[in-house]
Amino acid sequence: MKYLLTFLFLLPALGCLAQEPKEQLSLDDVRTQSGVDPTRVISKIGFSTWYFDKEAGNAQVNNRISATFGVNDWAFNVRMDLVSMNNVPGRKGFVTGAGNMKMNILNSFYNDGRHALAASVDLAFPTASRAIDAAAGLNSYFYLTPAFTYSYTINPGLMVAAQPQYSFALAKGSAEYPAMSLLTVRTFIAKFWDSGFFAVFEPRPMYDFTSRRFDMILSPIVGKALGGGYTLTFLAEIPVREESLHNVGALFLVGVKRTF
Repeated sequence: MKYLLTFLFLLPALGCLAQEPKEQLSLDDVRTQSGVDPTRVISKIGFSTWYFDKEAGNAQVNNRISATFGVNDWAFNVRMDLVSMNNVPGRKGFVTGAGNMKMNILNSFYNDGRHALAASVDLAFPTASRAIDAAAGLNSYFYLTPAFTYSYTINPGLMVAAQPQYSFALAKGSAEYPAMSLLTVRTFIAKFWDSGFFAVFEPRPMYDFTSRRFDMILSPIVGKALGGGYTLTFLAEIPVREESLHNVGALFLVGVKRTF
């Protein structure tokens, strides 16, 4: 868990970056540019690096390119991963290949300034390369995740939100694969400062109906709107179950995006 400790030590360092940006940003600007609020429709492009710290001795690094196009109350997102893994059967060192491509369609259909509602659907396509699929089984499912989001603005710099989502397979790579039936409830509280700094804490309960197993992920997020539409974000996802921490691993992410 040395990477978790490194991440925690980075939090105060990032706080030092929370000085006034070159352009004056309102709290609403920071909230929008952060990308934290799922009910805000924006256009953006981004690049992020994901590192999975697996105690089983395996390592995985995902480099993701993402683009979102906002049109009125609709947002269309597409993202693609380039995956590097060191646990590929019959191979030594890291092997790199394409991961899965995902697409999201979101409609923010209600916003009265304090209450906001949005509905979305996420599609995950089995596009991983042969070597990456052999190591991680990314092509096991072609699946769909509908979601519903409610956010409540406590004050201009503070919000809470909840997003229940349900993942199920439209098609399986093999009839022998177990059914996919996963309920996840994203709940989070987010704080924004007019300096451009923002912080989020997200406890994410999950229940797998197929294996009848409950899991929980704790996710702290810190970021900084740098001005000019650019935002820097650091994120961690820590599973609380020992089995998940051992096999799936803790996730650490650094990303930069540009909003339009």
